[in-house]
Amino acid sequence: MLYRGFTQAELDQEYSPRSMIGGDLTPYLESYAALSAQHRAQMDVIGNISYGDGTAQVLDFFPARVTNAPLHVFIHGGYWQALSQRESAMMAPAIVEAGNAFATLNYTLAPAARIGHMIAECRDALLWLAANARDLGFDPSQITLSGHSAGAQLVSMVMATSADALARSGLRVRDVILISGVYDLEPISLTPVNDPLQLTPVEVHDLSPILHLPAPGPRYRVTVGGRDTPEFIRQSRDYAEALRKGGHSVSFDLQKGVHHFDIILHPGTFLAGSR
Repeated sequence: MLYRGFTQAELDQEYSPRSMIGGDLTPYLESYAALSAQHRAQMDVIGNISYGDGTAQVLDFFPARVTNAPLHVFIHGGYWQALSQRESAMMAPAIVEAGNAFATLNYTLAPAARIGHMIAECRDALLWLAANARDLGFDPSQITLSGHSAGAQLVSMVMATSADALARSGLRVRDVILISGVYDLEPISLTPVNDPLQLTPVEVHDLSPILHLPAPGPRYRVTVGGRDTPEFIRQSRDYAEALRKGGHSVSFDLQKGVHHFDIILHPGTFLAGSR
């Protein structure tokens, strides 16, 4: 037995979200890219802004309709090895229409970077945004931070390791939205997902959000698709419960009829108060 009594085949299936949709991701990846391109063509946006020296250290910024508005920052998924900010702007209209500015972050993918490096890049992007809040026209004291799948793990670890640095920069994260995330990396290390990641036992421990809770402060919404795999649902539920026991303001919701890949096509997913 490997993890929680699963056989290898069972564990591989539980951590392959595409198993719930017949295996073909192509229609969803095409939708992400097409919708993101459409919104860039129709909305005000500053694309590929460098927040660091690396070629992948860029973000896209969609200004709010008024100055000094809140900012919503999204960190994409892709199992730490796929996608970019260019395919991760499908939620931009809903977020801007709700009165926010919107930033979608990119980071270096595996195998070129390890997960710890990705976490540091996301932190650096947030610190860059804080330093440039005045020029970009948003209020750094009103930040919502969201992440999907691997992006939810990155968000959780940024909050666990860098909340003080963000606060010192003037950035105040008021809401965190975690979408169909991975909060325990042990099973990831036991599946083919780990091939480009090459997680070590130390990394599994040090980078698993369930083992490193952030200090209380922001409101957390942990949400997952009702048609996600049972393990993704369990991980989300367990992390929400760990946050609750740790003194956080947290809600958990299961979005019925939604799976791992279309959950980020629903605007309500990105509203902190939605249920």
